Amino acid sequence: MTRITVWRFHKADSVEGMQPTPSPTTSTLIGMTDKLGFMRRLNLFEQMGEAEVEQISRELKMRHCGVHQTVFEGSPDRVYLLKAGRVRLYHMSPDGEDVTTDVLEPGHLFGLSALFGSSSEDISAQALEDSYVCEAGGQEFLAILARHPLMMAKVMMAMARQMFRLERTIESLAREPVDSRLARLFFELQSSAEKLRDGLLLPAMGREDMAKICITTRESVSRTLSSWSKDGIVELRGRRILIRDPERLRKLIHVSDG
Repeated sequence: MTRITVWRFHKADSVEGMQPTPSPTTSTLIGMTDKLGFMRRLNLFEQMGEAEVEQISRELKMRHCGVHQTVFEGSPDRVYLLKAGRVRLYHMSPDGEDVTTDVLEPGHLFGLSALFGSSSEDISAQALEDSYVCEAGGQEFLAILARHPLMMAKVMMAMARQMFRLERTIESLAREPVDSRLARLFFELQSSAEKLRDGLLLPAMGREDMAKICITTRESVSRTLSSWSKDGIVELRGRRILIRDPERLRKLIHVSDG
């Protein structure tokens, strides 16, 4: 069975710091102070005055999504901005297969089809870890953009970048073998890694999630990791992977982005 997965981690859109206080509920509105502190760190709101950012923050709701909790399912009617955590976008193939199309890091906009009132896009979003998102209805977000031209220009640029990355990644994945996809995943995750004396410790991720992102089986992921561990490229630490030799990992990527 053939499946196509398109994924990309977006280092340029990431947000430094801002670790949220854990919530006892699965869907919680967050206070204005936390929301403003987060928004001021985003490139999307650069060059905006304090009053302007505060006005926008009053129109966005913020909520918490637990591990593997659905953010939305089917065609989105809201626009989302990821505050913290990681979110996987996916859709179901005609054969009922779960197909990953993107993995997002903090600072990334998604659900942008809601701006066009689209009902044909069948895509869902799921939190891969504890995550916080800001959200607004499609028409509400359009109204915000109409009042803030600078923000509108940045959103349009973000949409153009997403389309370019999608086309480029589809082309590369059509030729890229599984071991290279796994190496590419780890290479992209390095931007979020913890730097240790003996290597780069990647964020926690289960083998099943790795397999979904890389369009393969859990068994194939485990075999590849075992081989890399014996070769000294990585060290397995449960759900976390330590990259001991980043340069050898990079050379395992068979298809370049160019």
